[in-house]
Amino acid sequence: MNFDRFVIGEAGTCHAAVWRSNRLPLALKYVSAAAEAGASAIKFQMFNAPMDDMFCWIDGDEERSQRWLDSALSLDDWREVKIAAEAEGLVFLASVFQHSTVHWLNRLNIAAVKVASRAAKDFPYDASNGPILVSHGMYQTVPCKGEQLHLQCEANYPSTAWWDGHAFGFSDHSGTPERAIDALNRGCNLIEVHFYVEPSEAGPDLPASLTTDELALVCKEI
Repeated sequence: MNFDRFVIGEAGTCHAAVWRSNRLPLALKYVSAAAEAGASAIKFQMFNAPMDDMFCWIDGDEERSQRWLDSALSLDDWREVKIAAEAEGLVFLASVFQHSTVHWLNRLNIAAVKVASRAAKDFPYDASNGPILVSHGMYQTVPCKGEQLHLQCEANYPSTAWWDGHAFGFSDHSGTPERAIDALNRGCNLIEVHFYVEPSEAGPDLPASLTTDELALVCKEI
């Protein structure tokens, strides 16, 4: 797959809702918003309840886990989201943190696996199919398995780093479009940015996220 001049709109868990029936419509809303902004791909964080098969627990996850549970969808729901994304001309991507959802990605036959920085050290690379996009915010050295493309990332929300020109891609959590635009103008191949449609949907990622208009500004650079 060609990731040159590629912008990932990271919706994360913006589809989270207490009532499960509201989650799929929210996810589909984010697919449409990413397509309208001109993104190359839409990416979610994918969780399966219960979460007793998580492979990358870190400090503070006890507080985060309720939002993860509020964002959980079924495999069939995610298949519907993927179909909707592809109908809009988007690549569907997801970050996963559980052994069960690693297998879901394989069953969905996704174009690439996105490994978040928190999962980079313990991710079960051998269980994944396809190219792997790895963020390096928490670990500069990760297991090298199969076809990997590496993304510079700072594990702070919001982040302050600018693309240093060495990594293939840049996962920017600054909450402003300037760093992503600068990276693209200096030859960065792939950009990942968080975005939201409504501020109330962004949850704890709000300070690190772009508006849809700001996402569109980044996408104009490609």
